[in-house]
Amino acid sequence: MKRATNKIIQIQESFFRRVASNTIKIKNINEMKNKSIYIFSFIALMFFQVSCTQDFLELEPKTGQVEANYYKTEEQAFLAVAAVYDAYSVQNWQFVPTMSDIFSDGAFAGGSNISDMSQWHEMEMFNMTPENGSASDLWNRCYSGIYRANLYLQKQEEVEWETEGLKERFEAETLFLRAYLYWDLVRHYGSTPLILEVLASVEDYKSIPQNSPDELFTAIASDLLKAVSVLPEVLPAIEKGRISKGAVQALIARIYLYHEGFAKSVLGVSSWSNGSTTIDKSYVQTALTEIIASEAYSLVPNYADLWDWENQNNEESVLEIQYSDKAKSGDWGGWNINGNFSCVWIGVRNPVGDGGSLFPGWSFSIPTWSLANEFEAGDPRKGVTLYNADEKLDSYTQGFMNTAFFNNKYMALTAYIGSGGDANHNFPRNFIDIRYADVLLMAAELNLDSDNGKATGYLNQVRTRALGESAALSTISLDEIYHERRVEFGGEGLRKWDLLRRGNDYAAAKINDSFNVPADVPNPSHFTPRTFNAETWGMFPVPASEIRNTNEGVLKQFVPAYK
Repeated sequence: MKRATNKIIQIQESFFRRVASNTIKIKNINEMKNKSIYIFSFIALMFFQVSCTQDFLELEPKTGQVEANYYKTEEQAFLAVAAVYDAYSVQNWQFVPTMSDIFSDGAFAGGSNISDMSQWHEMEMFNMTPENGSASDLWNRCYSGIYRANLYLQKQEEVEWETEGLKERFEAETLFLRAYLYWDLVRHYGSTPLILEVLASVEDYKSIPQNSPDELFTAIASDLLKAVSVLPEVLPAIEKGRISKGAVQALIARIYLYHEGFAKSVLGVSSWSNGSTTIDKSYVQTALTEIIASEAYSLVPNYADLWDWENQNNEESVLEIQYSDKAKSGDWGGWNINGNFSCVWIGVRNPVGDGGSLFPGWSFSIPTWSLANEFEAGDPRKGVTLYNADEKLDSYTQGFMNTAFFNNKYMALTAYIGSGGDANHNFPRNFIDIRYADVLLMAAELNLDSDNGKATGYLNQVRTRALGESAALSTISLDEIYHERRVEFGGEGLRKWDLLRRGNDYAAAKINDSFNVPADVPNPSHFTPRTFNAETWGMFPVPASEIRNTNEGVLKQFVPAYK
């Protein structure tokens, strides 16, 4: 069969291989951590307007499930929505939290040497090119999920709905996930094609123009505002991992802060709106107040308990990416991995000691001295966040850019090796995307100027949870909020976006300073100083493969550094 020349169609074909060729296991979004189910092929012969042999076209789908006879029952609709959740969780070498930490002053790229995962080293040193693998992997993952979302939204009317409100809820979850994927696209590429339906042919995809950041933000607002009015405020235990109203409101707040602090000044976007409702400071303040007043979430009393593998989907989790060992994956391509693959990326190489508790890792995303130095004396969050291999292990292999620190929150543990497949792929450690602590600190920031007392109260809830009541502050500034955010969320992928939304000068100072090497470090040559390049806007280039596979002039580099 001739290869389709359009990358977006290649993305769809990747989905076909995964969903249609035989069967795959996927997390049940109703009981994601406790159960696996099979998705049968249902779009096996769809979108094959490429030139193929006659024998190929005459093949029968193995399960009898094709698009023409699928999307008929609520169970089939559920599986289709679960497939969109699956794209949200994918870690095929482009996991945004890991890459965000490496970009920031929170982590060094690391690995075995400077060529190990070179795409991350290029990002760290501000010399990404359009051939960068992570740039194309992220684009691929986002548009795969968007395709799945569009397909479901297009087909939902064909379902024989029996349960009251189920259609509306599935639609709202899908809209949230599509908005999240476009959020990843706009903050990483700035200008990308806006695709809100399944198109009819390869040629249609080859001709889709780039949309402006304003248009992307408008589409994101539209999807999120539709979703927020439908989704439940409180989820029962068996539905942990699904999207709640609070998750939508918290994501709106997170995007708003980036939109106001960075997108307006750098990308030149206007106010954030869906055309009728403007998401402004007042709207977001109200949304965060509603989350807090709902009492649907609370701080876990002991900070260390947040990272207990037996305490996942706890009361502090607002949005949590679900991972499981049920797939027993051995697929190094990434798409069939349903465990938390990033746990291995950030672990210690060949650890010996500490009771054999650590699974051997690859020493990527190495925490910086800058992060370690941010913690106040006696802050227990330092030991929870940073694993000091020099102090805790008898020996280990020191990788490139070794600081002796490792991300203690998500490192792979031998006690949780999966029950099958490749052990690297099947760690059942969820990733907490949004915590209630973030809700409180975002609320503190948004109330800082108008009601410093309220803002201080929100911050002190987070601060005193870790340091005790004696550490409460009487008044706060933005610097105190940024300090608290850094020590609270170290290793969780938020720092990059906090830096950027405070301006290029602020980001440059912090990122450049993180490469100041202590005098007694034995490997100073590993830390070639980097100079912040404001012209990258913290973004990725549009992948060269996408430009080659679309019609001439359709896709162009939007970010100044890559033009």
